[in-house]
Amino acid sequence: MKKLTPFTPLLLLLGVGALSALLMAVIPARGIGSGAFRIRFKTLSSVLHPGMEVQPLDVGAYLTRLDSLQSIRDSLRDASGNIIVKRRQGITSIQFRNGDSSPFFPFFEALDAAAGGQSFHVLHYGDSQIEMDRMTGFLREQWQSDFGGSGPGLIPPVPLTPPGSMGHRASSNWKRYTAYGFDTGKVEHNRYGVLCSFGRFSDYRLASSIQPSDTLIGWIELSPSNTAKQRARQYSSGTVYFGYHQYPVEIRILADDSLISREIHDPSGQIIRHTFRTASTRLLRIEFRGPDSPDVHAILLEGEPGVRVDNIALRGSNGNIFRRLDPRDISTEYADLKPRLIIMQFGGNSVPYVTTRQQAEQYASFFGSQIKMLRRLAPEAAFLVIGPSDMSTRVDGNYVTWPGLEFVRDAMRETAFEEGCGFWDMYEVMGGNQSMVSWVASDPPYAGPDHTHFTPLGARKMAELLHRAIDIEYEAWKAGRTAAFKEPDAALK
Repeated sequence: MKKLTPFTPLLLLLGVGALSALLMAVIPARGIGSGAFRIRFKTLSSVLHPGMEVQPLDVGAYLTRLDSLQSIRDSLRDASGNIIVKRRQGITSIQFRNGDSSPFFPFFEALDAAAGGQSFHVLHYGDSQIEMDRMTGFLREQWQSDFGGSGPGLIPPVPLTPPGSMGHRASSNWKRYTAYGFDTGKVEHNRYGVLCSFGRFSDYRLASSIQPSDTLIGWIELSPSNTAKQRARQYSSGTVYFGYHQYPVEIRILADDSLISREIHDPSGQIIRHTFRTASTRLLRIEFRGPDSPDVHAILLEGEPGVRVDNIALRGSNGNIFRRLDPRDISTEYADLKPRLIIMQFGGNSVPYVTTRQQAEQYASFFGSQIKMLRRLAPEAAFLVIGPSDMSTRVDGNYVTWPGLEFVRDAMRETAFEEGCGFWDMYEVMGGNQSMVSWVASDPPYAGPDHTHFTPLGARKMAELLHRAIDIEYEAWKAGRTAAFKEPDAALK
């Protein structure tokens, strides 16, 4: 029998240690496998430095540095009269394919027209990151101050969370229907309209089961929000978008308990409008009376001519819902709104489910088809895609960036370029990989403890950086309109 030497166990332990280190190095932090069966190993860093968390950066100092960095924009005209923008791309810049910012020129023309008394809408679609007017409210404040316009824009009749632009109360019989998750009912049609949702104060019933003599009442009350800026509180007219009711419905509009509008609308198989005029009030009450509720799509409040900015938060959505919607109602509402910029801020709800580049590309490809559909409905609008922020998941006690996040960001950027959109890289603007940990740990915090959503302070800072990035492009375009012809630099990108 061979004698066991002291070196044999040592060599065995070293071998096991080396194999374990190799496995920790090559197996992803999320493990391998699928579904409930998944093999995971601790990461090498968590073993070498147990309990150590990512050292937070000074986010305040980082953001101050971003504020001090201005991307260079030098516009000129070529021999054909085309505006060419010379740029040095910065972290906070709007990105375009080959540096060609011309897809935004129609939006810039609309801004100038708004300053001259015309009106248009900016539709800001997004997930829960923009709920309660986060980011949107700052953009509205700046554009209305610079180019005119007032009012909060579109308000859902039954919001999931209170809108940041207006206080909202409603009778208890309202039910919310949405084209995405988190609804309180399902329907067999796809007529959801511009907000991708609608409300009803009675259930769907066959006409034969409705008693024509019944009078059901559903009311909505809107009041100034303490968080809204002054211009968002000012409105002089309103429109209620509704339809698909089987019996006549009466609409009454009351301003501070005074009746200012009353009309009975016959049954309709399409979306119709009830318009009214009123000064801004402490309390605006909208009442519906009839034996059958219409589908109420939206309430629009607007004031002086200029820019209207609409916050359309779709909690839980990854943005791939628009192709499922009936385009006829959206087309009707878009014709009124005249959108000249549509912002698509999505991706975060897909990040936890993407582990490979191929999965990200599949998601982005379908996302691109949504942009195609909306572009057909709003051919005069520019499109801006905003990629996901940094997001963290907990691995071995530490928060780390989701492994598929950069795959999603890259695929969304390429899709944006393919569809002729601008792209804003919110992930890199935050600081890139592991930046969310710093935003959460900052004092005061710029992001919440879920390591996903911004705090109001963080959302405002993101909106400030986004607005400045768009404004830099606008100023370059404006300078290019009056620039004398110069031979374009061959080095322009």
